[in-house]
Amino acid sequence: MKISIERATLLKAVGQAQSVVERRNTIPILANVLIEADGADVTFR
Repeated sequence: MKISIERATLLKAVGQAQSVVERRNTIPILANVLIEADGADVTFR
């Protein structure tokens, strides 16, 4: 799947997700952001 998104929009969403991602984690999966696309919606978790 390919998506196209404006840089400013992507940076804003990643910045918000980054604010809750723990910097010093013991479980590597907690250092990542999940991007889900469903139709016209994109969700960052």
